[in-house]
Amino acid sequence: MNTGLTILFLYTLSLLGIAFYASKHDKKNIKDFATAGGSLGVFVLTLTFSATYHSSYAFLGAPGFVYTNGIGWWVNGIWTVFPGVLFWIIGRRFWFLGKKYGYISMAQYISDVYQDKKLGLLVTIITLIFTVPYVAMQAIGSGYIFEVISGGKLSYTFGTIMFFLIMIVLVWLGGMKGVAITDAAQGVFMWIGMVIGSYMIISANFGSVSNAYSEALKAIPQHFTLPGPTGLVTNADWISRWVVITIGMMMFPHVTLRFFSGKSLKVLKWSSVFSSIYLTSIYIFTPAIGFIGNILFPNIAAPDTIFPEMLLKYTPIVFAALVISGALAASMSTGDSQLHAVSTMVSTDIYATYVNKEASEYKQYTVAKIATLVFGILSVIVALQKPGMLGNILALANGGVAALAPAMIGGIYWKRSSTQGAIWSIIIGEGIMLLTTFVFKNPLGIMAGLWGLIAALIVFVTVSLFTKPKDKTIEIIDSINNFFCTDSSN
Repeated sequence: MNTGLTILFLYTLSLLGIAFYASKHDKKNIKDFATAGGSLGVFVLTLTFSATYHSSYAFLGAPGFVYTNGIGWWVNGIWTVFPGVLFWIIGRRFWFLGKKYGYISMAQYISDVYQDKKLGLLVTIITLIFTVPYVAMQAIGSGYIFEVISGGKLSYTFGTIMFFLIMIVLVWLGGMKGVAITDAAQGVFMWIGMVIGSYMIISANFGSVSNAYSEALKAIPQHFTLPGPTGLVTNADWISRWVVITIGMMMFPHVTLRFFSGKSLKVLKWSSVFSSIYLTSIYIFTPAIGFIGNILFPNIAAPDTIFPEMLLKYTPIVFAALVISGALAASMSTGDSQLHAVSTMVSTDIYATYVNKEASEYKQYTVAKIATLVFGILSVIVALQKPGMLGNILALANGGVAALAPAMIGGIYWKRSSTQGAIWSIIIGEGIMLLTTFVFKNPLGIMAGLWGLIAALIVFVTVSLFTKPKDKTIEIIDSINNFFCTDSSN
C-alpha cells in the first residue's frame, strides 16, 4: 500500500472512530437520529452546516470550473456569503417552529402549515428525487480521489463503492450526532487542505499569488474575460447560478434538518456568522489554482481532478495525501448528511405517516437505517454512470429543489399563503424546470432552475391571492411574529 493510500485509510479509520464514539451517546430514537435532539452548539453546528453545504464540488468541481471557464466563477462567490445570512433569517423561524410544534422535517412543517398531507408527500418525493444525484456527485468525487491518490491502481468504481460503504457506516453509527461531529472534524480538515494546499502549490511554482495571476494572464488571457473561453459565464448564467444554488441549497433536507438542530437561537445566530466566513475563506485561492492549472497541466482529460493532480506533483506526498483526504472529507461530509436526511424523511414522512402510523420511535429509527442503505445503493448506481462534470450536476440538483422555496418560505412569512398556491407552485415550477432542462434548454441563457423558481413564485403569489388560506397558516405565522416581536434579543 503506498503512502497516500495508507494516510487515506488512517483518516477514514479516525472518522469511523469518531462516529463510534457518537453512537455511544445516541438514544436510538428517531428524534435523536434526525436532529440530535436539538442539542448542537456553535462550533459543531457551524462546521456541520458549512461542511454539509460544501461537497466534492468545493475541492474538485470549483477548480475544474475555473480551469475550463475562467474568472467568471468568482462572481459565484456570492453563494458563499448568503447561505449564512439565510441560515439565520429563515432558519431561526424554523428553529422556533421545531421547538413549538415538534417538527423534525420540512415535510412535517409544510403538511401542517397548509393542512394537507399530500403536499408534504409531494415535497418528500421531490427532495428524494433530487438528492440522489447530489449524493451521487459525492460518490463521483470519491471515485476520482481514490483513482488519483493511488496513481490509477485503484479504479473509479472501487472509489465509489468505498464511499458508499463508509457513508453507510457513518450514518448507521451516529445519526445526526455522529454525522455532525464527523462533519466538524472534516470541516476543519477541509479548510486547512484547500487553503494551505492551494497556497503551497502557488508558492512552489510562481512564488506568490500575484505572480501566479500575472503569468496566467500572459498565458491564457481569454480566461480573464467574460463570458470566458467557452462563452458559458454570461450575465444570465452567473445570476442564474448563484440564485439557484443559494436558494436551492437551503431547501435540501440535509440543510433544513440543521435548522432544527441548534441548541438555542444564540447558537443559530453565531453559526450563521461563522459559516459565512468559513464558506467564503475556503475558496480564497481557488481561482488561482484553476488558472495555473492551464499552465502546469494543459489539456488535462478530467478538469475536475486538476487540484489533486497538482498536489501530488508539487507538494510532499504525505502532505498531498492529507490534503486529498480533505477532498474525501468534502465528499463525505455532504454525502453522509444527505443520506442521513433522506433516510429521516423516508422514516418520518412516508413510513410513520402512511405505512405504520403507530410506529414506535425505535421502529422509525430502524426504518431510517434501512432507507440509508437503499438510497446509498441508488446513488452509487448513478455515480457509476459518470454523468458529466460536477458543476452541471450541482446546478440540476439545486434547480429541482429551488422550486419548493416559495411554498416553503411563504408559510412562515405571508398570511395569504394558501394550500392551492403551494401545490400548484410546486407542480408548475418543477414542470418548467424540467422543460427548460431537457426540451427548451436554458432559454435566453437563463438556467433551468431559475426559470422553475420564477414560475413557482408567480404561480404561488397569484393562486394564493385568489384562494383562501388555512387558519393554521395564519396561526403559525402569528406565533412566529409574536415570538420574535416580544423577544427583542432575537
